[in-house]
Amino acid sequence: MMREFSRYTPKDIASISDPRYQALYEGVAAGANETLVMNAFSVAYQDLLPIRLAGRMIYRHLRSTMEECIEERDSKEELLVNEHGLDMHTINHGRRAFMAIVKEDASDRSSEGYMTIGNLIDSGIVDTVVELLEFESFDEFAEMMDAEHDEEITFEKFMVGLQNCKGNKETGACEVNCDLSEVLNEIMMRMEPIEAARNEVDFDKRKKKFSDKYDLMVTTFEEWEEYAPSGDGRMLEVLKGSFAGAKNEKIVKALKIVYMDYSALRLGGDLVFKLMGKLMSRRKKNQASS
Repeated sequence: MMREFSRYTPKDIASISDPRYQALYEGVAAGANETLVMNAFSVAYQDLLPIRLAGRMIYRHLRSTMEECIEERDSKEELLVNEHGLDMHTINHGRRAFMAIVKEDASDRSSEGYMTIGNLIDSGIVDTVVELLEFESFDEFAEMMDAEHDEEITFEKFMVGLQNCKGNKETGACEVNCDLSEVLNEIMMRMEPIEAARNEVDFDKRKKKFSDKYDLMVTTFEEWEEYAPSGDGRMLEVLKGSFAGAKNEKIVKALKIVYMDYSALRLGGDLVFKLMGKLMSRRKKNQASS
């Protein structure tokens, strides 16, 4: 199951509107490329019923979600190419810029794949866009981006609004020497430091206890590694995979999301941690008696 998700490209993952779901796909793909993590998951999946049941449920959900999003993405890209004359290179750059802004928005709207003019202002890139595309004022830019005044800027509106720049009001054709690629590159340059600083997974205050418990487990695995027992065994495979996973930021982030959001996997995670704790406890007793 995990290897199937490793075939999804960064572009596929970027087609998911919800940043938390993006983190899930990135984490699964990262886990599929870590041999120790894959071995640990295989053992836990085969030997622990809660992990097996929750794993199947999440696998089906993530697979169907991705299939639907890819289909929707392809349809929207076809529209942008055929009706608005955008090329795929520009569309791909535009999606990265759009998602960088959407991710920065902490509201529930960010999970619905659109943003508002307010989100654009908060992102800090409006001045750059207005200047490079030679808008006469912010109001003109806002009118181009949200001509329907419904406070919802989808990816399509975002791309078409940038393309039209200071365009002809009747034809929408661009009348100035605006380079859309330049604008999109500038947006990404401005958003990348913000993205790099956003390391924490957003979570509801009601789930803080789950977040704290998860963080404690990750820290504990990091502390255990120095004293881990050697040898072979199925539970040792899980322990080694846990150590490897605790060092991978994308895996840690993805597992934190499922731990807080899916009670079945939270139960399974607690069970794994308890079993690993017993394994380490026996190790300490053996060291003390020798």
